[in-house]
Amino acid sequence: MAKFPEYSSISITPRVVVKIRWKTLKTQFNDESVEKRRQKWLYPRRDVIVRYNHIPKSDGETLWEFYNARKGSYSSFNFFLPEPEMSYPTYTGEYVGEGDGSTTDFNMPCKSAVTHTIYIDGVAQNDGSDYNYTVGGGTDGADKIDFDDSAMVTPSDGSIITADFQGILKIRCTFAEDIFEFETFRDLFVSTGVELRGVLNE
Repeated sequence: MAKFPEYSSISITPRVVVKIRWKTLKTQFNDESVEKRRQKWLYPRRDVIVRYNHIPKSDGETLWEFYNARKGSYSSFNFFLPEPEMSYPTYTGEYVGEGDGSTTDFNMPCKSAVTHTIYIDGVAQNDGSDYNYTVGGGTDGADKIDFDDSAMVTPSDGSIITADFQGILKIRCTFAEDIFEFETFRDLFVSTGVELRGVLNE
């Protein structure tokens, strides 16, 4: 995986707008045109619009290289929300991953968490006995959980792992567009912004 260029490689911090996206299937099922709705996603996707107040050419080139290395919208990457000026926000019921009966390590959808609670199928697990939590130990500096398979808590096949935490949110995403040329790409970052499309955490 890779992460969107940030403070170590870009000289400025972006302004970020996050949109929550759900998926609902709507069908008409009787003569009175009463609409039936079905929730298709249990967990939302977050789309991000990234803007900068200005962008030096060297930073634009760094972003351009990153875009091309992802082959436009083909490859996913991790985007960490900018660090807040005050305290870290709290997130509840965030999707971590799905068990397969053998995997014990999972990347968290956050980094630098100061509090956390991990659940398997809605049941809270015990930190230090059921799993170990490592701040910054996952892919691209995300936090990581490692279930203790010796304690027989390896997440079973199809089980859903979720988390509550207070920290910096990680959004796994792709670029929304496949076609750009450099000047337009750089200009968008300081006008309407460049859109990233959210996908599930991994």
